[in-house]
Amino acid sequence: MSENARTDRMKIDVAQLTIGMYVIELDRPWTETSFLFQGFRIRQQEEIRLLQEACKHVWVDSRLTVGVKQQIIENHAQAPELQPIVGKVSFAQEMDQASPVWHAAREESLRLLDAVRMGQELDVSAVKAVVRECVDSILRNPAAMLWLARIKNSDHYTAEHSLRVAIFAIALGRELALPDYQLEQIGVCGMLHDVGKIKVPSAILNKPGALTAEELRIMQSHAIEGRRLLMSNQQVTPATVDVAYSHHERLDGKGYPRGLNASRIPYFAKIIAVVDAYDAINSDRVYSKGKSSLESLRILFDATNSHFDEEIVGHFIRLIGIYPPGEIVELNTGEVGIIIGCSPASKLKPKILRVLDANKKLCKEAVIDLASSINDATGKPCRVHEVYSSGAFGIDIEAYRRKGLLMPADL
Repeated sequence: MSENARTDRMKIDVAQLTIGMYVIELDRPWTETSFLFQGFRIRQQEEIRLLQEACKHVWVDSRLTVGVKQQIIENHAQAPELQPIVGKVSFAQEMDQASPVWHAAREESLRLLDAVRMGQELDVSAVKAVVRECVDSILRNPAAMLWLARIKNSDHYTAEHSLRVAIFAIALGRELALPDYQLEQIGVCGMLHDVGKIKVPSAILNKPGALTAEELRIMQSHAIEGRRLLMSNQQVTPATVDVAYSHHERLDGKGYPRGLNASRIPYFAKIIAVVDAYDAINSDRVYSKGKSSLESLRILFDATNSHFDEEIVGHFIRLIGIYPPGEIVELNTGEVGIIIGCSPASKLKPKILRVLDANKKLCKEAVIDLASSINDATGKPCRVHEVYSSGAFGIDIEAYRRKGLLMPADL
């Protein structure tokens, strides 16, 4: 069938674009534009402007295109007024306050898991206290806590994972305009969502190969065990129990332990499901190497409307960003650096602290701003060639921060 005969796929001049059109192809590679994912419906006038700047024409799918009025209604229904994302204090100021809060919360996460192992009752009031301080920090400037969430110790994965999930959930809740008291609630949900894993043998939790059917059943039982543990504590709210029980449910009803469909999954559980999956994909485990933030976000996006809520994932992508500070990148020159910031106007051209030369050897640190049209030795523009997760090439991002070399820009 010829292209013209396919009435569902239409070539459109960018001057004729309107809100509601579903763009499936550009006249240039997607990677050369500011659009993170291939294929999207135009929801805002700003997206039309960006398309007009990047392309002369695009292809749209008429089957997935809706009218302008319908799209505007959807926009209002799906996008609550967000709290300002600009921090009340600078990143450097907040890091001084956030660092001890992070370490105190980490110690509390380790303590609560040890208590469960020994059959002691959870000290929920202590958990709430550290979560409240995390909320205060994120409300001042979320960038500091999100940076600290990149510091990972594989020896304490379960405890640190729970804390990171709490941090991501609070920050995402802020993006979703949840009131402050609900930010505290969802932070506690994050801290306690995986408490049932204490009942799973470490040989299964840390098995390097594929799980057998019986081992998988035991692993999945942590949702039921978590519910049982939390229900026995009178300080735990029903929302926290719901999240521990339901954070592995899927919108399409194929999750566990109950196979709930989208309408029956609690909203907080949908939020925790997104950040829980992101951190698991982004972290090194015994059985898998952590993927970059960009690849992790792509995996989440591909699973929207089957595993995850599309609106929640969309807000999370905006929160984390395409090139978040702390990610390791290799340039087309072969040099390696740490992302320290990214201008909202140039989301595909981050600012980088170069730490390794083209031979992957330590070199004198230098800031490279890709938005400044820097060229390599051959005269070609410098660009990001590959993105790696924190810790790649043996780079200790926290060591560079302590030296005062990593002050994220635009934060």
